[in-house]
Amino acid sequence: MKVDLKEFLEKEDVTLEKEVAIDIRDVTVAGVGHSRKDDDPITLTFYNSEGKNLYISGKTKLSFEASCDRCLEDVDVEVPIALSADIGISDDVFSMDNDEGLDYIEDGYLDVDGMIMAEVHLGWPSKILCKDDCLGLCPVCGKNRNLVACDCDTQVRDPRMMQFLDVFNSSKEV
Repeated sequence: MKVDLKEFLEKEDVTLEKEVAIDIRDVTVAGVGHSRKDDDPITLTFYNSEGKNLYISGKTKLSFEASCDRCLEDVDVEVPIALSADIGISDDVFSMDNDEGLDYIEDGYLDVDGMIMAEVHLGWPSKILCKDDCLGLCPVCGKNRNLVACDCDTQVRDPRMMQFLDVFNSSKEV
């Protein structure tokens, strides 16, 4: 969703709120697509300080469907979103201290979805787990070890030491 910033330039030293719909339906993180579960809008606060700076802020949470990294069960992932921008104004031209924020402003319009997507990528958890002590899938039989206990031998052996194991198993003298 794009917001026309020119409407906030007319009113100086007044705080205005605007509810903005979020048009993000899917997000791709590390090559995996995730669908958004909620349709909640974000309420943005705009403050024009003496016609020189436009402060923009807003907070929300977005909820996505994802899979547990260990057991592949479905998990809801909530990503906190905190938008904040300080935009300089001179002769109806917008500028920022850092050039990153200018990516979201074009022809006097603020790209709210672009700002939110950047926050989603920054706030996405590095590891998604259904619970902190998730046991994951058995590497041998593939069963979910949170639901079913299996008797598979999951001991990982060092392949460099397998020759010694062969010697001991065949009862040969060294």
